[in-house]
Amino acid sequence: MSDQGSETTVIRAGFIGLGDQGGGMASRMIECGIPTTLWARRDASLEPFRGGGAFFAASPAELGAGSDVVGICVVDDDGVEQVVLGENGVVSGMNAGSLLALHSTISLAMCRRVADAAAQRGVAVIDAPVSGGGFAAAEGKLTVLVGGEAVDFETARPVLETFGGHVTHLGPLGSGLLAKLVNNVLHCAHYALARDALAAGQQLGLDQDALGQVLSASSGNSFSLNTAVAVGGFDVLAAMVGPLLRKDLDIFDALTGERGVETGSLVAVADEALELFGYARDSAHP
Repeated sequence: MSDQGSETTVIRAGFIGLGDQGGGMASRMIECGIPTTLWARRDASLEPFRGGGAFFAASPAELGAGSDVVGICVVDDDGVEQVVLGENGVVSGMNAGSLLALHSTISLAMCRRVADAAAQRGVAVIDAPVSGGGFAAAEGKLTVLVGGEAVDFETARPVLETFGGHVTHLGPLGSGLLAKLVNNVLHCAHYALARDALAAGQQLGLDQDALGQVLSASSGNSFSLNTAVAVGGFDVLAAMVGPLLRKDLDIFDALTGERGVETGSLVAVADEALELFGYARDSAHP
């Protein structure tokens, strides 16, 4: 790993998960002057960062060894297990006193597994999922929902604030994930309502595209409606958001079921959206 300097007051960051949102997060960290080391399973994901001030590690473990704060923004439980807990994973290289931030929307069980493994090495863990998408990440305007010890939140805050416009500590470990799951299920339900509203308007004789533009500037507006209008409709949107929202709704539904939490119409309406997108609960989609 490249030498990142000897200044003990400078936070050295590592980051894995350079997708649309994660790539923007890493870019913001670099732009804000945080020495940042990257690793990716695909070399192509690293190409946009070549010559741009980033450092590069040969393995997740090497990245962990050279970082004070490591951010993980891969898709799901399996991805987190591979890059964090797997052979030569991040945790195996991290030093006592360093911190791991889980930005992925994963199950609470996986979050606890990571925390337990990290604790054996004296490494702190926070869950810090984000909301807002790639554009918000690139502009430093993500919402960051954090769970964990207050002292660990303060340690990570300088890094989180490079890409987060709203960075909030919600409580103990897992609190950020709980809030993110609630957000994503509500977001999913909004898709169903927006689609039903546009369909009803069309049946009443309105042009659906024009109606979408009008609603986006009216009191019936939502982030979900704006997204659908911006990408060209729900058919285009389905493949973009369906798999991830299916994953998150399944996690939320199982969790609320286990705890006996009443969700009213929330899960049913969100399920309607995913059925319309072709990602029904019993579908063959991942």
